[in-house]
Amino acid sequence: MSAPDVSVVAPVYNGAGFIANNVRAIVDALEGLGRPFEVIVVCDGSTDDSAARAASVGDPRVRVIRSPSNEGKGAAILRGVGEARGRLIGWIDSDLDIDPGVLVDAARRFDSGEIDAVVGSKRHPGSDVTYPWLRRVYSWGFQTMIRVFFRVNVRDTQVGAKLFRREMIETVAPLLLVKRYAFDVEVIAVGAEFGFDRVEEVPIRLDYQFTGTGIDWRAVRRMAQDTLAIAYRVHVRHWYVRRFAALQRQRVDAAAGRPLEPTPPEAQANPLVATQ
Repeated sequence: MSAPDVSVVAPVYNGAGFIANNVRAIVDALEGLGRPFEVIVVCDGSTDDSAARAASVGDPRVRVIRSPSNEGKGAAILRGVGEARGRLIGWIDSDLDIDPGVLVDAARRFDSGEIDAVVGSKRHPGSDVTYPWLRRVYSWGFQTMIRVFFRVNVRDTQVGAKLFRREMIETVAPLLLVKRYAFDVEVIAVGAEFGFDRVEEVPIRLDYQFTGTGIDWRAVRRMAQDTLAIAYRVHVRHWYVRRFAALQRQRVDAAAGRPLEPTPPEAQANPLVATQ
């Protein structure tokens, strides 16, 4: 089988009731690209038979990875990203509240210009969205917060459908700390810090069906806390830049056969602000 051009990670937790049908829907959508692709299903500590149901699709372009414990969406995505072989790497929420056709639209955008990322957006004028008014309020407040704290030209960071140049993901992934709700914010914000700020938004069709993880006021509070922690690491500690430099030094030392120097304290995660 030829190397894929596009790799899509689909994280799932206890989704035995829908995962097989939804993986087939993702595959069907990606076939419209007319180029090689792969779908990597990451079962994030599922206690049901999600993994077996996903594997039952029986398509060689679908791979299933099992995580021993539930660590959160971000951790599951990073696990899948580490196995991805595509030139373009992204993810989609496996409950498919979002129509997977957005992935095809996103991949084609990379053919028309030099961009680093394409993200689905509820606020794109061409989007067709149906979701509760309370989530609209949460979303508006959160995106206002993002615009205040980060240099990102994105109106909606939270839609679970995104595609990135491999170079961006390989730069950003080793630096990420957030494992759950603010994971997407960290990816985009850290990418912008390293010059990967050419981001386009594409319209989505969203029909929120309450099959995924619920967002209540506790989750909103945690998202806000995580986002403030990211802003602190970006603007105050410059932690991501320091961590990147430390990793680069370690790579050079390893290539030269020199003993690896320990990571300096300023490039280590502060447990008070590192979010899990």
